[in-house]
Amino acid sequence: MAMADGEADSVELAYVATAREFREAFRVHASASAAGRLARRLLLGSAGLGVLVGAVPLFLGGTVRPLVLAMPGAALLGLVVLPWLQARYFHRRAAARGEHRTVVDWWGVTVTTDRGTDTMTRWAEVNRCAETPRAFVLLDPASPVPVLLPKRGAPADVARLRSVLDRNLTRHRA
Repeated sequence: MAMADGEADSVELAYVATAREFREAFRVHASASAAGRLARRLLLGSAGLGVLVGAVPLFLGGTVRPLVLAMPGAALLGLVVLPWLQARYFHRRAAARGEHRTVVDWWGVTVTTDRGTDTMTRWAEVNRCAETPRAFVLLDPASPVPVLLPKRGAPADVARLRSVLDRNLTRHRA
C-alpha cells in the first residue's frame, strides 16, 4: 500500500507510561536544563559540606551534632526521594487518563488519551530531544514536564520515530 508523503513521516504510539519511564524522563529533563544542573551541584555540594563539617569534629576527638546530619540528609532527599516522588505523581496522573495514543508527524506531537484529553506540541515549542534506553524525551524549555515517548509504544517503528525526531529536533545527550 502506497503512503502519502505525510503518512510516511508519521509514527503512531500506543502505551500506558510506567513510573520508571517517568523517572528517566525527569532525570534527562533535569540534566538538560541549567537550573536542573545547578540544583544537582548545589545538593551534592551541600551533602559534601555536611559530611566534611561532621567529620572534622570526629577527627579532633569531639562528637557530631545531630543538626549537622541534616545537610547530607536534606541533600539525599533532594537527589533521590523528591525525583522519585515527582515521577510517581506524574505516573499516577498519566495512568488515570488510561492508554495514550500519540502521533508524531511533520507538525509535531499529538497525544490523545482514553479520557479524551488532547495535548498538542508543535516542533517550534520543543527545542531538543534525548533518547534513553526505554524512551525518547522531548525537552521543552518552558515546561517543567517533559514529553515522554516510550519506545515500547511503537516497537516496530522506533527507527522511523528516531528519524522524524532527528529531522525536527536537536539531539541532547542523555
